[in-house]
Amino acid sequence: MKGKIKVIIITMVVLLIGTGALLWKFNDMSKTIAKQEQERLKEERDLLEDQSGKAIDEVKEVDITPLYMSGDNKNVVTTEFDSVGEIYSAEKSADVEENLTTIKKNKAFSLDNALWAYNPYGTNRNSMYLYFKTNGNSYCRYTVSVKDTKIPDFTRTVIAGASGNLTKEHEFQVLGLVAGETNYITIRVYNSKDELSTVKTFSVKIPGSRVKAPQKLETTDGRSKTTISNGLYVVFQDGKEFTTIKKVTTGKKKKKTQKKKVVTKKYAILLYDNSGVLRGEIPTDGYCGRNIEEIYDTMMYATSETKLSQVNALGQVTKTFSMDGYKQAGEFTYDGYGNVYVIATANGKQATPRSKVIELKLEDGSVTEKVDMDTLLKSVYKKETKGSKKKNVDWVGLNSVQIVGTNEMLLSAKNLSSLIKVSNIGSLIPRIDYIIADKKLYEPYKSLSKKVLKKSAGEEEAEEPEETPVVNNILHKEKKPDPFEAQFGQEAVTYQARSTEGQSYISLLNANTGNGAKANGESYYYRYLVDETAKTYELRDKTALDQTKKDGNVTAEKDIYIYCCSDGKYFVEGDWNDRMIRRFNLEKRPYRVYKKDFKGFWFY
Repeated sequence: MKGKIKVIIITMVVLLIGTGALLWKFNDMSKTIAKQEQERLKEERDLLEDQSGKAIDEVKEVDITPLYMSGDNKNVVTTEFDSVGEIYSAEKSADVEENLTTIKKNKAFSLDNALWAYNPYGTNRNSMYLYFKTNGNSYCRYTVSVKDTKIPDFTRTVIAGASGNLTKEHEFQVLGLVAGETNYITIRVYNSKDELSTVKTFSVKIPGSRVKAPQKLETTDGRSKTTISNGLYVVFQDGKEFTTIKKVTTGKKKKKTQKKKVVTKKYAILLYDNSGVLRGEIPTDGYCGRNIEEIYDTMMYATSETKLSQVNALGQVTKTFSMDGYKQAGEFTYDGYGNVYVIATANGKQATPRSKVIELKLEDGSVTEKVDMDTLLKSVYKKETKGSKKKNVDWVGLNSVQIVGTNEMLLSAKNLSSLIKVSNIGSLIPRIDYIIADKKLYEPYKSLSKKVLKKSAGEEEAEEPEETPVVNNILHKEKKPDPFEAQFGQEAVTYQARSTEGQSYISLLNANTGNGAKANGESYYYRYLVDETAKTYELRDKTALDQTKKDGNVTAEKDIYIYCCSDGKYFVEGDWNDRMIRRFNLEKRPYRVYKKDFKGFWFY
């Protein structure tokens, strides 16, 4: 019996030692993986101070393979486009894809003899297409380096679109090239054990910016100790003016040929890194939208006033949708079920600007008007356009749309300083559920004033009021102080549902402009807690910002926020202690700025 107990004890001790060793090993592995991840994040922060040196300095000239886009040594596929409109032709894009597929079929490509194409689909001027195969499953990491010591290297891990991010067939966009410079692209191939198996460096000179965008923005560092977030700033801004001289024939009988100055604007969505270096230029046709959305395995954005396009990770235009009868007039949103909702202006001289919301079905491209503010807020429309000879008065100014439930949307009406939740959008008669606005603005409209939510002071409101003399209760009704100021002239609204039924968070840029606004030279980041059941809204967060009266937006993260000050022609990343991390100055007025890491789309 004692022998059995002894064996059991020894076995248990051995098991405990083994388990401890295993746990120690797992913990050690976990620390190693975490350390590697931190090193990668640091490398991908695109800051000179985080990099030990330039990648190109470590490569011998003899080991660099030059890529040529023209001349006798041409070894890069190039594509010509007659216009930006042709770029966003799905048929033209399909022809380019077919050409690349034919080339791939007729030859075996390895990294030493890879297939390169400069921006083959025309959708990103700062990119190269790359295709090659490897013998075993592997993944790629690339670095873009230039000899300018003020421009940091750009390093990313490519998403392979396969299990474990491992594949034998590699096809991707190399993004982050510097416009107008000779770029040195180092491709590193890693095997399934994360071991470096192959390294190859290429050089290529790419064209300058089509819209003459700054290669590097002027930046200013702030006092914040918070680390700047990883990602690329996506800048939507006004177009760049270009003057050309054209010959014009005038006169009916005696025709004369004269030279005339013609001013046109060129637009693009621009991608800037944390050092303010231009890393992407996405051309658009005479219009730059207000946002970009990832839908399925594509990126959707406005490519003209009347078109939305879907572009895949390789840059190919898979679909372009026309909004017949309407022009885009702000942002759009996707409902997750194959429908896109767009703020629009109907065609026609008498049409009210920014007053419609149309539905675009991705399945067949059909367009249906879902919300008409002229009808939904008929009493306001009549008052605001009364006495006007023209009916095309921008009285409502829709600038944001968010899907908040089945057949429900939240609209931002800038010119009314109102947030309006609308339901039954799938029916003939949409219904207003609630309005968030200063109560005084709706005093002239009895039926609508009932829809305005009450302000709540939160926990403070629940406190028992102090007792007052009986005579005061009879002769004078105590007026509760206004717990906070409602927004005025808001921009760029976002919605987040809470687990508590009927509650949600709404964030926005309170531009603090328009009827009732304070003339204090400030705009604000606001975050409301909305309780539809109690019919109240409460100001949970407020941050003062430099004022922008038109356009602009704030995006809020856990540790940082990004603010686009349109009037000031800059955007800034800051922390929640009211300290600036870095400011970026622009030459042209920005409409909005977002920051995206594009993980899961372009990068892993």
